[in-house]
Amino acid sequence: MNIHLTALLAVLLIFSIASGAQFAESAYVRVNLLKYDPFPAEAGNYVDVFVKAENMGGSEAENFECELLPEFPFSLDPNEEALKSLGKLPPYDYALIDYMVRVDGNAVDGVNGLKIRCSGDGLGDGTSVVHTLAINVESSNPEFAIGSVRSVPSELRAGAEEAKLILEVQNIGEGDADLITTELKLPEGFYPSTSYSNIHNLGNMGKDSSKEAVFYIDIEDGLKSGNYPGVLEVRYKNDNNQEYMEKILFFDLKVKPSPSFVIEEVRAGTGTSSDSFTGYMVRGNDILSPSSITQGGAGELRIKIRNEGEEEAKSVSVKLFKDTSHPFDFDEVYDFIGNMGPGESSDAVFSFTVDGNAVLKKYLVDVEIRYLEGSDVGTETLTVPFEVAREDSSGMIVYIPIIVIVIVLAGILVWKKRK
Repeated sequence: MNIHLTALLAVLLIFSIASGAQFAESAYVRVNLLKYDPFPAEAGNYVDVFVKAENMGGSEAENFECELLPEFPFSLDPNEEALKSLGKLPPYDYALIDYMVRVDGNAVDGVNGLKIRCSGDGLGDGTSVVHTLAINVESSNPEFAIGSVRSVPSELRAGAEEAKLILEVQNIGEGDADLITTELKLPEGFYPSTSYSNIHNLGNMGKDSSKEAVFYIDIEDGLKSGNYPGVLEVRYKNDNNQEYMEKILFFDLKVKPSPSFVIEEVRAGTGTSSDSFTGYMVRGNDILSPSSITQGGAGELRIKIRNEGEEEAKSVSVKLFKDTSHPFDFDEVYDFIGNMGPGESSDAVFSFTVDGNAVLKKYLVDVEIRYLEGSDVGTETLTVPFEVAREDSSGMIVYIPIIVIVIVLAGILVWKKRK
């Protein structure tokens, strides 16, 4: 056992001596950072970087050159050459290289890497070596973050209009920021309530300070609940830059489940039940059957609404808003329905009378649906059609467009017979 161990050590020793001999006969370059000035480097300013490239081998390195490979937050001064040719580097000799490097104004505090590559003929470890220089950067720039995200109402829901969104913008950096402007970028389904309501000027902010950026937004009806990505663009100036700087901040827009109402049907006429109802019916703006609301008549208006949202609506009520120019009156403009779960439908019924000299046309009546969602009161405003037609002596509904068509057709038949 001892014999085998001794033999192994001998082999390793021989290999080490042979490698050392080969290494001693080759050029070998070691790159070190000598110093940089100022120390630490300052964000937004220049720094002089001094590098020592030393040939540690026993032979000469020919065509020796070094090239700086700057990456953010470093960039080379326009008057500097990244590639510097040094010619021959004798054994156990060294070359000094210096660069004027600019530190980006957005650099953050701490150690940042600056790469340099040196190459030449005759290097025992290959044709080139890349070394990373550790540059300590001190930033006196502002740095922004979003603190709290609040809204009025406290919970954002689909269909909200002019919801107040309050974003706390914090300066957590080491410098002051001037002429700060924030712009809100909204995901699909969200819209600024008015022109330029997605822009808020914050003015100036010192370090370790915060201000509130306030915006007003609308949320699309029927938008599903969940988290949606919001973006806040911050533009500002600081002492190190003459031009505006920009920072992108991200936050979540949280939409809570909510009720959402649609009008399924609107029926109006003289009937008192769904089986004997002789009125007209619409879905959306499409009239499906003729109206029997006549001049001087009376009857009922039935509005069928459905909760197509994701949340139960409690204490649902429906209110009509009749314009003073409308030639009809309602006994009551308010009807209470009660609670409506997701997918449930219900009717609101209103009795009406029509003026005898009412103009024959379709009128539009605004409808407000009011309900409770938690402790908040929700409202939705929709519009329903209400059409007035004329009844002849036989009790049939007479429509002006139909009369015109009949007269035209009769005229055509008479003309053909005479011809």
